[in-house]
Amino acid sequence: MLLGFLFTSVIAYEQSHGLQFSSHEVVPEKRTSLNLTPTDPICLTDDTEISFDFNFAPNFETYFGYIIRIITNNNQNIDIVYNQKLLNFNFVIGENFSFVFRIDQSRLYNNWNHCSIRFNKKSQEVLFYLDNQLVCRQKFNFSEATCSRVFFGANDYEGFKTIDIPPMRIKDIKVKQGNSEKSFYPLAEILGNQTLDAVGKSIATVKNPTWIKPRHQNWQQVRSIATAATASIAFDKNSEVLYIVSTDSLYQLSLKNGQISGVKLSKSHGVLPPGNQSVFNQAASQLYNFYVDEKEVSTYLPNSQVWSHNFNPKQLTEFWQANKFISTVDSSLYVVAGYGQLQYKSLVQRYSFPNSSWEVVKAKGDFFMPRYLAALGTNAATDTAFIIGGYGSNTGDQTINPKYNYDLIAYSVRNSSFKKIYHLNDPAKQFCFANSLVIIPGTTDFYSLIYPIDRFNSSIQLIKGSLTTPAYELVGDSIPYAYHDIESFADLFYCPASQKLVAVTLFSSKDNITSVKVFTLDFPPNPFTAAKEASGKKPPYLLYALIAVVVLIAGRLIRKRRKQKVATSAPTEEAPVISTAASNQPAVIQPASPAQEIVVDVPLHYAVYLFGQFEVIDKNGADITRQFTPLVKELFLLLLVYTFRDGKGISSEKLYEMLWSDKSAKDARNNFSVNIIKLKGILDKVGEYHIGKETGKWKFEVLNESIRIDYQHFTEMVAKKQQLDKKYIHDLQNMIDRGSFLSETQYDWLDDIKSEVTSFVVDTTLQYLSTADVQMEAEWIIKLTNSIFHFDQLNEDALAYKCRSLIVLGRHGMAKDAYLKFAKEYKETYGQDFEKSFAAITGH
Repeated sequence: MLLGFLFTSVIAYEQSHGLQFSSHEVVPEKRTSLNLTPTDPICLTDDTEISFDFNFAPNFETYFGYIIRIITNNNQNIDIVYNQKLLNFNFVIGENFSFVFRIDQSRLYNNWNHCSIRFNKKSQEVLFYLDNQLVCRQKFNFSEATCSRVFFGANDYEGFKTIDIPPMRIKDIKVKQGNSEKSFYPLAEILGNQTLDAVGKSIATVKNPTWIKPRHQNWQQVRSIATAATASIAFDKNSEVLYIVSTDSLYQLSLKNGQISGVKLSKSHGVLPPGNQSVFNQAASQLYNFYVDEKEVSTYLPNSQVWSHNFNPKQLTEFWQANKFISTVDSSLYVVAGYGQLQYKSLVQRYSFPNSSWEVVKAKGDFFMPRYLAALGTNAATDTAFIIGGYGSNTGDQTINPKYNYDLIAYSVRNSSFKKIYHLNDPAKQFCFANSLVIIPGTTDFYSLIYPIDRFNSSIQLIKGSLTTPAYELVGDSIPYAYHDIESFADLFYCPASQKLVAVTLFSSKDNITSVKVFTLDFPPNPFTAAKEASGKKPPYLLYALIAVVVLIAGRLIRKRRKQKVATSAPTEEAPVISTAASNQPAVIQPASPAQEIVVDVPLHYAVYLFGQFEVIDKNGADITRQFTPLVKELFLLLLVYTFRDGKGISSEKLYEMLWSDKSAKDARNNFSVNIIKLKGILDKVGEYHIGKETGKWKFEVLNESIRIDYQHFTEMVAKKQQLDKKYIHDLQNMIDRGSFLSETQYDWLDDIKSEVTSFVVDTTLQYLSTADVQMEAEWIIKLTNSIFHFDQLNEDALAYKCRSLIVLGRHGMAKDAYLKFAKEYKETYGQDFEKSFAAITGH
């Protein structure tokens, strides 16, 4: 398909671009493959060089696998393979390790590494270069008749198939022969399954691509959370966790894996007054919430899940949108500027953590205009804070000539002084800044968010600037932002390990609800590209064609998959309320659901459910389960289960024995014929299928994917189980959430099959739970344990995981109730007391 090319008329190679490979975190058929030679191979008619840049994507568990595989027409292979256990790369020719080399881990993840494989015709050698330095050379016989296929990542080339690949990124692939460049694949597409050779105009094919360029251009909304009262946020850059503070709960969103957890406080934080802010102290690994007007700082105590101090506001804050930072020079929290009671502030206030004292610092140096809506960031030593922009007035009085400010000011902690660095030229359209200035370590570059303050339906835009040069540029795209002065708040953070920027917007409505939205953008961001207006001279036929193609493909995918991506579930009575959605109106869910999109079953037409109650839905969405008589139902289940269980089907003799053991062979055959006609009459209303004999056994086959059968999907999952990633467990949980296998259906022949299903579900789920992080996935763990209890209501391991998760969420009473209910059922079943105490189960 040519979708990637339709969007790309001019390739800006200086922008972030490339291809990211899906790896062990997905099933084999979803892993990424790049075939450089889908039609014609590369023939080694002259000295040939294949080069490319690569690095590894951070925050994955498994990195083992093939970077590149070159296969000649005489079945010689040349590979670069990463060994995660030894943290080294193997340069392999045939079945021999030609050389082992390493790349510094920091460079491997944070920099592009240039690799080159050269075929020297004269010396009959293959040479490998890393960053233009010769690593090894090896004899390799080839001639002008030797041609090769080139694959990156996975490949399905017969005899040389590979599915083990690391989560890597590739860009700028070049093929040179002699002194001329034959091909150049920058991999700068934004979508599609093909990539264009910018030199020779060849086409390489890609399976399961994740194009890098749009990830550096377009903000992705990863969370939308609605919480009570005037929430505030703080960021721990070391662990890359965003804290969301509300009156009765504390939420933690991990930007490394997108998981969110909610802790219900053991004691309410009281009133979170408008104007409260939160901050994370990296040096002490401590979360604080503060309210300037009361000159009080409250410390979060994680062991008891409570805040050390509650605020008692007597009036509206005088320090809206104040800036803050923590300095390790004197272990203090600094609060700068702010607005309230018709006054802009220029105060520098300091709270000493060691002394628990609050004071106003007498600042000297250059004039610092009273303001709010400015951005502040510190250098690595935290002894200097840089403040840019804002809105205020020279006198501080809102009634006397308020104006925008575009100065960059440095505040020295050691000298308690301000120094003006430069003044940005006033822009054509005025703007203010989000609360934080992100200064990239080791550089003088900074990033901030800007937005106009003269409209409600606004948007925020990322800019890149310099601490030394009075200039800036727009980067990335914009984010919708509901701006209403003191009811709105925006901030920006940087994740150094994950290499992404995080934008957060907050809006507090009149009904005492704060909407928190979190967006991410891969770093570094690409330059801003304004949308082009139609010239009016020519109709945009290309755009119309593209839209038609996209709609057509999307329609086919929808009809084929019969799935819908959602991420909602009903909240529990005591659970902290979180909402998450791609739209502006988030749906309410429980906390701690994993961040990735979850594919779940939605009510479908033409479906057969065997998990939970047996249920059949026809083409019109009607439940036709009651049309199955007991005999027709058992006949259908025998055909269905024996077909999908092992693919073999069931013989006529076995069918007759199970259903008509009291009848002669002739009568059994007649009964079968009558009831199979009845069964077909019902199934004709559901979808396309075929019931027939194959190799002496009866089978039930779904045609054109027209009937969704959960048990069929289950057997497919059993067959492909290799690695328990979150998507696999989510898929399994969505299925078993209906209940155990044929929970209300009892046949003697079904017992062993039920036992097989139960063993797989329980063992697989417990295997995943053994690696789950109870602090980050508590709600999700509870949901999984509840599903286990559908199959094994007296599973002690599930009880332990559930109780511990409930305690993590602060629901001690519910944990105790779950234990007592289990103990009661245990005694009723086994006639003896449950031996393990609550303390032994929970560790508390």
